[in-house]
Amino acid sequence: MSVSVRPVSSKRELAQFLALPRRIYACYSDYVAPLDHDRAQLIDPAKSAFWTHGKAAYWLAYDEKGRAVGRISAQIDDLATGPMHEGAGFFGCLDAVDDEAVVAALVGAAADHLAGQGKTLMRGPFTLSINAESGLLIDGFTAPAMVLMPWHPPYLRAHLEAAGLRLVKTLNSYGFDRRSSDLADRLEKLGMERRRKGFDIRAMRMDKLSEDAELGRRLFNGSWAANWGFVPVSEAEMAAMIKAFKPLLKTEYGVFVEKQGELVGFALFLPNVFEISGDLGGAPSPLGWLKLAWRGLTRRFSGGRAVLFGVAPRLVGSVSGASVALILVDELMRRAAVTGVQDLECGWILDDNYAMTNVVEWLGARSTRRFGVFEASIQPHRAQSAL
Repeated sequence: MSVSVRPVSSKRELAQFLALPRRIYACYSDYVAPLDHDRAQLIDPAKSAFWTHGKAAYWLAYDEKGRAVGRISAQIDDLATGPMHEGAGFFGCLDAVDDEAVVAALVGAAADHLAGQGKTLMRGPFTLSINAESGLLIDGFTAPAMVLMPWHPPYLRAHLEAAGLRLVKTLNSYGFDRRSSDLADRLEKLGMERRRKGFDIRAMRMDKLSEDAELGRRLFNGSWAANWGFVPVSEAEMAAMIKAFKPLLKTEYGVFVEKQGELVGFALFLPNVFEISGDLGGAPSPLGWLKLAWRGLTRRFSGGRAVLFGVAPRLVGSVSGASVALILVDELMRRAAVTGVQDLECGWILDDNYAMTNVVEWLGARSTRRFGVFEASIQPHRAQSAL
């Protein structure tokens, strides 16, 4: 295929960039299109909280007939600091037809741009932050669509590696199914009633949602600061996530564990919006939007994802920290009986985080999907344009 890659420079091209995946992946039965409206909250410079601490550039690839056949972003995150991010720029929003030349051209454009910003390493894909959608789907292509988890066709990995990128980390997602698992029995064997003594456990306060969200954000950032690839969740990003999901949130979706007045554990569950939007397409009709609003008001969600989960930094790696983590899982399961949630996805967990992996597998979680993070060295050169 003859390929040309051009930067996105207009609102019309940005709309094409947002909608491209649902057009080129429409032939795949496992792909479920997210709402263009939701994609804009992650990507559109006028709406995305990422742009409060980073900048990005976007490209579309076109075939010889002028049809858009692929897309990519290159971004610099000012919050990605420290030795693990030394010289690193990021790429993301990688979606393309099954053509090696298209992916190679897109990767080349992103790499050249990051090199022009003085970067020596390109890492991704992320949309646009590691705290939003992370990695390239490399296993679990038939798993049901899940909130804030990207879908990619199987061929993209091979094309990405052919373009010179190597897999450096695998992000594993696990799921608990209350209908078939023996999680409750396993938790009981761990003596959860005894473990819960001495801790105060409360739900998220809907009348103080912003305050609770900020408490949870700070604890989450402290809990995972030493994790590979860590980038702190910003105040703007947390506020944007809460705003986007507020119509669907319930007080039971947030768990706060305190001991003697100190917050030592936090978990936030988000309902799987694909349950109410999946059959409406990326750009619903006016009737589709009415259906979406009605479903949001009346439906009990059967599944969702724990998007934030952490324990106080001073407890990380300790027996007390493990107890707090178990209390968070136990509490989420107890509340599931009230909310009607049957499937709880916990993602993601790094492939070398053996302690966490062993715990969730012992508790009966099943592997649902895996995402790959890829890297390539690039040669910095004088910038031709600024992000």
